[in-house]
Amino acid sequence: MSEFSESYHLRSDRADDVVELLRRVGRRGYVYPPAGGWVSFVADNGTFEPDARIVAAAAHPLLHFVSAEDHGWSFTLFDRGKIVSSYGCEWENDITADDSRYSREAIQKLVPSAELELLDEFERGLHPQDFDELLHVNPSRLLAQALGLEHYEWLAYDYIASDAPEDHPDVIEVT
Repeated sequence: MSEFSESYHLRSDRADDVVELLRRVGRRGYVYPPAGGWVSFVADNGTFEPDARIVAAAAHPLLHFVSAEDHGWSFTLFDRGKIVSSYGCEWENDITADDSRYSREAIQKLVPSAELELLDEFERGLHPQDFDELLHVNPSRLLAQALGLEHYEWLAYDYIASDAPEDHPDVIEVT
């Protein structure tokens, strides 16, 4: 089975900020406890694109993170509803990367705890030349680690919804 992860990460130390956000926009979801200055969460009806309602309602910087193991990955960082940094890389037959909206400056401003050496390594892999390089560099993991994300792999609403509640004892369900 291939990984198809889609998650959001709100720059906050309060899970209640995300619970309130999901309720304001009328979305069901699952919210992780704060870790590393982020509250990770998933929302129902994901389309692998940022949900405009969630983005608009976020009072803190918000990261949308997608990893489709066999197809590509992307991230979009928002501040007050506006894209401040994004990157995407797809691989079906050829590798196609889009860093036209990537901004290290915005990342460092909104995530001052970002690990600069890992960001450097991530940036060196922005344009992989072949699949071996892509797999070796693993840019999605590098970015997640640089930003201090704890929850990002195999993370999607449908995954958690199909698991037993005891599989995620610290996760808050928003209905």
